Amino acid sequence: MDPEIGAILSNLTQALTAIGVIAIAISSFANRRKLNTMNDQIIAAAVAAGMAAEKAKEAAANTEVIVAKADDVRAQLAEVREAAIAVNAEVIDRLKNGDPDRR
Repeated sequence: MDPEIGAILSNLTQALTAIGVIAIAISSFANRRKLNTMNDQIIAAAVAAGMAAEKAKEAAANTEVIVAKADDVRAQLAEVREAAIAVNAEVIDRLKNGDPDRR
């Protein structure tokens, strides 16, 4: 083989190797940027999930308070209902038997 052709092939191989190394470096840099972007997105999603969980916790606590108040209102309504039934029974009794206060 001609020494000039050998030198040209050697130079070409070195040039192609250098181009390959540069291409790998550029690809690695681009991948690193993508990973950083993905990390930022993952962190943002985790923060949003944490905030949503906190809001859900607050909503659950508020729901418990609302349910407890609803139970109180139900109990008060039952008491009012019982009182109304008693008053109605007394009124009916007075109407049937005559009101002693109106005699």
